[in-house]
Amino acid sequence: MTTIFDFLSVSLFIAAAGLFFSRFRKEDPPLTPYVVVSLACAIGNWLGNNGNALLAVALFAAAAFLTLHLASEPFREDTREPR
Repeated sequence: MTTIFDFLSVSLFIAAAGLFFSRFRKEDPPLTPYVVVSLACAIGNWLGNNGNALLAVALFAAAAFLTLHLASEPFREDTREPR
């Protein structure tokens, strides 16, 4: 990790992955929003490392707000089949 963009993308990805696995233990969450956050992390890191810091920060902010939105959603009741 050599730049701040590397640190931001990895930390945001870890937060989204942790949230996904936490949700997955209790329900069956949709995968699409988590893939969007992961792609935003990768693209934001690439943009930041290639000199487009303003766009990278805007993309990280949008991905962070999406992650916060996903974290604030209540758990659904009994959506998974018992094992």
